[in-house]
Amino acid sequence: MIELDLYQLKNICKDMAELGAASYAKLLMPHNDRISQRSAYKEYGEARVKRWVKSKMVRPVRSGSAVTSKIIYSWAELMAADKAESIKKLINR
Repeated sequence: MIELDLYQLKNICKDMAELGAASYAKLLMPHNDRISQRSAYKEYGEARVKRWVKSKMVRPVRSGSAVTSKIIYSWAELMAADKAESIKKLINR
């Protein structure tokens, strides 16, 4: 049985609403859902982003065909991975 206090439940609801809004925005304006690898590392931490890529929670895309092309991530995917980790911590304590 999982027990959450009201504060934790409120935060989960808020996080899921933010995630829903981000996913909807991605559908309406896909060009605004892009974040560079450098910015993703700065926002979420390099180790976390690499772990999410390794576990296939997020999928990076190259902006061009060259090996040196910028690597781009989806804001919505990064946010979903972040929220999933935080909820997992609450549930598996």
